[in-house]
Amino acid sequence: MTNKIPFPKNYERFIELGQEAIKNNHLIEAVDYYEQAYAIRQDFPLNLVLVNMYLETGENEQALSLASEMKEKYFAYLDHMETYIQILIQNHMFIQAHSIINERILMEQSGEMRKLISLKKKIRHLELMYQQFEVGKIKELKDELDHLNKHNYYEQMAIVKKAGQLPQDEFIVIGKKFLLDERVHNLVRSWILEELVRLHVKEEVEFLWRDNKKYTVVPASVGTPLDSAAYQRILLFLEKELINDDPILLVDIMEEIRLHFALLYPLADEIIKDPRLWAVSYVISYNHSIAQKYQVDEERLEIEKIQKIQSQIRFELEKMVL
Repeated sequence: MTNKIPFPKNYERFIELGQEAIKNNHLIEAVDYYEQAYAIRQDFPLNLVLVNMYLETGENEQALSLASEMKEKYFAYLDHMETYIQILIQNHMFIQAHSIINERILMEQSGEMRKLISLKKKIRHLELMYQQFEVGKIKELKDELDHLNKHNYYEQMAIVKKAGQLPQDEFIVIGKKFLLDERVHNLVRSWILEELVRLHVKEEVEFLWRDNKKYTVVPASVGTPLDSAAYQRILLFLEKELINDDPILLVDIMEEIRLHFALLYPLADEIIKDPRLWAVSYVISYNHSIAQKYQVDEERLEIEKIQKIQSQIRFELEKMVL
């Protein structure tokens, strides 16, 4: 006797079985076969097929989770990007959908502007329908947001991200209110402001910064925290100095710096006058022996000022876990 396997459990066979199930209109069975194929090989064409089948069977959250694994590939072509936006809309993530299409419109050079504008209008139309027919859901979300400032940082961030399910106009109104609420954590306010930037809001908005003073900014005119000139120069310096000699140290430092720039946002370029010394200060705090090669004795006073600011930022971040 031989132990024969009825069919080889390989990628191609699962694809064949999935196609056969579709012909017989057995969509759930087809999804199961395609999922088994995807577990063997994660390629974009199958990702796209599975995502569309999830949408067809009402598995909207699963469609979003799978598509997010290959977001860059969806954004490479307008037709695929339209599928990704459809997924966001099905999950009522209107703010993210608007942000993506706005960014693409600003960068458009391929002659597809008319199609992009049409897609933008489609998002708006579906958003208005949601606003009209899901009054109860929107009210429930807004009630939760009304108590945002009573929660700790982690709860605030989880709750405020749900605001992405609001229609754009309502998100902007609520976001502006949170930007001036001192009981809303600085990092949460930073996240909200960044979302207004991605929405390319063109009117001035007021916000409280980490010094609890009011400032004014036009979101459409500023980039994200990592777009700042200071961040890019610090990154360039640290990559040049550490990427070959100590790449692990580079990763550790950059993780902290990303958080620091979120707290400094959007005033980092006004605060950081010497990105090189800021980079050296970070290296000193992590590995003093490596930092000795930079010979900054003559700039010791400036380094101390920078270290004081960095220490204050670390203290603010430490308070998040208390």
